[in-house]
Amino acid sequence: MPRLLLIFLLLATQPAFGAQLEIPLRVPLKNALGGSLYRAGPCRYLNVGEPRLEAAQDALRLSGPGNGTLGVEIGGTCRRAVAWRGAVDFTLVPRIDEAGRLRMKILDSGLSHASTGINLLWDLGKRQAHARLEHMSYDLGASREALRGLLRSAVPPSQAAAMEAVLDDMRVLAPRIEGNEIVVPIALELPGAWIAAPDAVSAAPLTEAEMDALDEALQPWDAFLVYIVRQAAADGQDATLRQRLFTLLLDSRYQLVSIISGEAKADGDPLRALFLETWSELRTLLGDAQRAGTLPPSLLRYALFVDAGDALLALEKASPGLALSADGLRQLARSLKPGDSLDPLAYSWDVDAELRDLLGVAEPPEISAPPPARSWLDFFIGRAFADQPLDRWIPTRDELDEYSRRIGELLQKHDTSYRKLVPTTALIESCWRQYVVRGGKVTYLRSASHSVGIMQVNQKVWRGFYDVQRLRWDTAYNVSAGAQILARYVKDYAVPYAEKAGDPNLVPRAAYAVYNAGPRAVARFAKAHPHPREQRVDDKLWALYQGIAAGGQVDLASCGVKAPASQ
Repeated sequence: MPRLLLIFLLLATQPAFGAQLEIPLRVPLKNALGGSLYRAGPCRYLNVGEPRLEAAQDALRLSGPGNGTLGVEIGGTCRRAVAWRGAVDFTLVPRIDEAGRLRMKILDSGLSHASTGINLLWDLGKRQAHARLEHMSYDLGASREALRGLLRSAVPPSQAAAMEAVLDDMRVLAPRIEGNEIVVPIALELPGAWIAAPDAVSAAPLTEAEMDALDEALQPWDAFLVYIVRQAAADGQDATLRQRLFTLLLDSRYQLVSIISGEAKADGDPLRALFLETWSELRTLLGDAQRAGTLPPSLLRYALFVDAGDALLALEKASPGLALSADGLRQLARSLKPGDSLDPLAYSWDVDAELRDLLGVAEPPEISAPPPARSWLDFFIGRAFADQPLDRWIPTRDELDEYSRRIGELLQKHDTSYRKLVPTTALIESCWRQYVVRGGKVTYLRSASHSVGIMQVNQKVWRGFYDVQRLRWDTAYNVSAGAQILARYVKDYAVPYAEKAGDPNLVPRAAYAVYNAGPRAVARFAKAHPHPREQRVDDKLWALYQGIAAGGQVDLASCGVKAPASQ
């Protein structure tokens, strides 16, 4: 009996005092029949190829290509042989036997384009074919126990007793036909408290303590997604798949950052919100890869992983008042890589060399900061900032010209097709500053969304790809990382968008939109009705970019660009 796959979907309604959740077990039969149905030497055999399933009213039609021969072997040659080629057809109805196993009842069977001799051949092979199909069964008990384990882990400890009560009342409903699959619904009655809508989210700005609590609550999701992306990228060995995985990870992280910073509001449990938003895209991505062969179909654990995720999704959709448990994510991740001793939800700020290699993020190039300007006047006029290193330098008004010159040279070292985009991004993000004074001490510039330094590289978005301490304290490293990120955004998102729109001038705006809000924001500046805050940011970026590209002088006193002197 081949290993059968489960796909869990939600087919539930929600009455006032609870809901019935149906989690259908979908049982494909594609490998149930192929091979030899009858063989009695080289001149008497009946074979059938891989069958396909089709709905036939309240039954299933199982049909596969076949061929056979009926003759007598004389002297090594088949004599009076009747050859046949056509299709083997069965009409089946699923049933559940007394032991609780799914079995098939055969209503009808036969061969297409059969002659008298071939009908005799079918009479010989039919008994074996019927026995094979009727012997086939599916152990619903094992499936129910696997489902129980997943659902137990999906609820927080405070709801463990309630979940046990739900599982004790689990019922197996009558099998039915949906499309070309057999479906055995598993019914669960959910408590009314789980169906209730979550409390309204306060519109008040988050305090620093609330942001830290949100950050900690969302770490399991980010660790889970990294674990899945790393495994799929390693198994897939395909550039297109890896790019899609990278985009998925970036978009999820940008959304996570917007929740932590308070820019986006998640109704109820933010961990649940991220799971609901991302799962559909992830399962589609993995399904496309398996159909394309970039994730080998032999890797059945991917189908099992998607099945388990769909079951978790069904529970989450039906239970908005139930918080998603980190243990639920942990068990879901382990279904993709059984036996792995590592914790799928382990969270670390260290550089993940394997992830970086799989997703094509190189170590940023080492570029030294420009030296201070020298002149014969230095002999007569001592300038306190003449030998000032860039790191930890917070310039005074008198030092702005020298600071601007040296930072400008550093930014211009990153020569790309859109090299003016690097200094423009640094200007709008930080006004070319890496450091600030806080509490009387020099520290790195940090935003509420965890972006740091002159390029405001987000630590959450780029966790595992860049050295966090160097992003904070090393100006040149921060610039190199930010420029590398911009270059990738230009190539992967901005240029394709501009080519599709037929306007190469859109590249800088599209690249910065991605830098600011993630790949899904690539066209936000072109919306008919953009968000006012986003429009202000995009318009400011474009004005600064045009000013710098036209040779304007950056003015750090106003964080703007002065027109060239000739104008």
